Amino acid sequence: MSTMLVNLFHRAARCPFACLFKLLLSVSFIYALHIAAYHQSDVPLYIYIWLANLFGVIAILALAFHWNCQFRNTDKR
Repeated sequence: MSTMLVNLFHRAARCPFACLFKLLLSVSFIYALHIAAYHQSDVPLYIYIWLANLFGVIAILALAFHWNCQFRNTDKR
């Protein structure tokens, strides 16, 4: 378990924005599942649409920053 944390901190030091967006993506995914499971009748449809759009934007940003970091680190090697 400690080697996994060391690797995680190493990645976060090399690509902080990519790790931030990945963390934000996982938290927003869990939040979207929570709303979909437990607040089905409380939340209007347009809030679901905004949540899905926000989730998509965060996913695209996480993917873009991840690829950018991968290309940048490949060039340094």
